[in-house]
Amino acid sequence: MKQFNIEIEGVTPYMQHRMDDQKLENWEKNRKLIIERDDVAKEDQVRAEFHSYNDKDGFYMPAEHLVGAFINGGAMVKSKVGNGKKSMKNIVAGMFSIKESKIRLPKEYTIDKRSAVNRNIKARVICIRPKWEEWTATFTLCVDNDTITKETVEQIITYSGQYIGIGSFNPIHNGMFGRFKLNKISQL
Repeated sequence: MKQFNIEIEGVTPYMQHRMDDQKLENWEKNRKLIIERDDVAKEDQVRAEFHSYNDKDGFYMPAEHLVGAFINGGAMVKSKVGNGKKSMKNIVAGMFSIKESKIRLPKEYTIDKRSAVNRNIKARVICIRPKWEEWTATFTLCVDNDTITKETVEQIITYSGQYIGIGSFNPIHNGMFGRFKLNKISQL
């Protein structure tokens, strides 16, 4: 197994939109016939933090966000298999993992407040989310295949940052947020 110390830096702001499973479960258990969201009357900062990943140590980015971006970025990188070339998407899905489950974000953020369409109920709603204008992430990437080169890993991360992105309203969902660049990669 190869391990790489990776540092990425945001090219565009990173935005989160998390649905808290525990709060949703409590809401479903206590709802009545007429439902009004209880967070509507709360201030924007409280509503934004409701949609973020945070714990007692502060805000974080789940490792799954990056792994998902790398899987989609792997689709853009071709590798020789037998007599032909094949997408690296399935190989990345099976062989790439991140050692840390929570990748820390800066404590300072801004609030992004905009309208959005909820396709399930076909209605326009106000969406309030935390947005980090400037951010970096440092993590350990584990590659469970010794034949994958550092150059291939660099290419997958670069394509993921340029064309896929992470978080809410990223390029793969026709948005502009969550793009990043590779600052540093070193094999451990």
